[in-house]
Amino acid sequence: MLRTMAAMGIGTSLAACGSSSAAPGAPPAPPAPPPGGMPSPRPGDWPGSVGAGKSVVILGGGIAGMTAALEMTRLGYSCTILEATPMAGGRNKTIRAGDSIVETDSSQTCNFDLNNELYFNAGPARIPHHHEFLLGYCREFGVALETFTNENRAALMQSTGSMGGQPVIARRVEADTRGHVARLLATAINQNALDAELTAADKANILEMLRRFGDLDGSFNYAGSGRAGFPGQENTGSRQRDEQVNPLALQDLINETFWQQRQGFTDGLNQQSTMLQAVGGMDRIARAFEAEVASDLVTDAEVTEIRKTTGGVRIVYDRLGTPTQLDADFCVCTIPATVLRNIANDFSAAHQSEIANFNYSAAGKIAFQSRRFWEQDHNIYGGISWTTQDITQIWYPNSGFGQDNGILVGAYIFGGSAGTNFANLSPAQRISTAIAQGRNLHPEMNGEAARGISIAWSKIPFQLGAWGTSSPLTLLTPDENIVFAGEHLSILQGWQEGAILSAYYAIDLIVQQT
Repeated sequence: MLRTMAAMGIGTSLAACGSSSAAPGAPPAPPAPPPGGMPSPRPGDWPGSVGAGKSVVILGGGIAGMTAALEMTRLGYSCTILEATPMAGGRNKTIRAGDSIVETDSSQTCNFDLNNELYFNAGPARIPHHHEFLLGYCREFGVALETFTNENRAALMQSTGSMGGQPVIARRVEADTRGHVARLLATAINQNALDAELTAADKANILEMLRRFGDLDGSFNYAGSGRAGFPGQENTGSRQRDEQVNPLALQDLINETFWQQRQGFTDGLNQQSTMLQAVGGMDRIARAFEAEVASDLVTDAEVTEIRKTTGGVRIVYDRLGTPTQLDADFCVCTIPATVLRNIANDFSAAHQSEIANFNYSAAGKIAFQSRRFWEQDHNIYGGISWTTQDITQIWYPNSGFGQDNGILVGAYIFGGSAGTNFANLSPAQRISTAIAQGRNLHPEMNGEAARGISIAWSKIPFQLGAWGTSSPLTLLTPDENIVFAGEHLSILQGWQEGAILSAYYAIDLIVQQT
């Protein structure tokens, strides 16, 4: 059984992630599969009382840590979660009026108005349809979900080096790219360039397919399409709906890869056009998990030592200035590697080396409260605009349509040099930079976007990074009675589902040793 030298509190989070959240904009390379190519374990794979009489200490109360506690308690293990911060959920973090974002060198307080629709998902923000375990927990816990619009062809695409730097409505890029490509392939077929590949019937069928695919005319030419919209469509009150907008030139669409890369984004398995989000903020999921494991949570418990003992583990942590020691049979460590490398431990040399060299994305976001000019002036309801500028993306709210004000995500930067540059700016500089770049898509940013608040995950204490980008190997194996978990160790790095899958894998490793 667990033995502790001090009274325990009720508590919360440290080591999950999402998509955000806050899921990631650009999918990282998948890590190595579990050793031996074993199928991923899941609840139901383990004997119901396998953990009876055994204790587990879980380091970090994010989605991975809370999943481990929930499922291991159901297996009979006695669990304690140690969380360094006052809130459950780790990187599942939603910001509302009065909330604070504390970084290593600054602090901000959110001054949004009090309104259920005025919130900012600073971490994970969307859920793909096939993240079945996360969605299953939402169903089990009664977390309401709604549509997240990941692609809106009324949104904008803007490159500083193409089209004169002017933003272009996404539907024009999509329609004209398809039209030009369809025309080129139809021309090749009609010039008999593909006769070695196609029968006469194939040619006729493919030409008909291309005519429909690219909206070609009867001669298989492309002179524009009603799919691209009409002149003035980017502004409300337009009266030119019976006119066709001039097509973008093929050369403009192929001279810069930005246009092609952005079109394929939502073809990815984790980035469908339509996704899901928790009603009222993604932290509804974290709060629901917390309610399930509340009796096992100890908040404000900063781990200072992780030690092996004969047949178990010993954790030393500081809770509100009181050093405390806790012994257990097993440990599930979900602490991000960026934080873990600075905690005294006696891990194996191989585990220490991988922890020391594990990389994380320096992603960041900034949000503004604003009049919904994107809806009222430009007919944009949800979705994402893209730019080659450092801000990378502008997100429009997916709920509260028709209200006067909304929360505009004025930048979502995935990492790399842009993420590092963003993190190195002061909060005030981030706001001015996001407005300066955002006005190249929306001039209204100058006067409408206000009350900005930002987060640079590489500067958030007990996180020091947004999501793992290295491919784990050693951390997928136990270090005696210590196992590791967290989104960074999953095939779905950066997603809440990945955190859950990693917890299942960690549970399986402990069950095998029980």
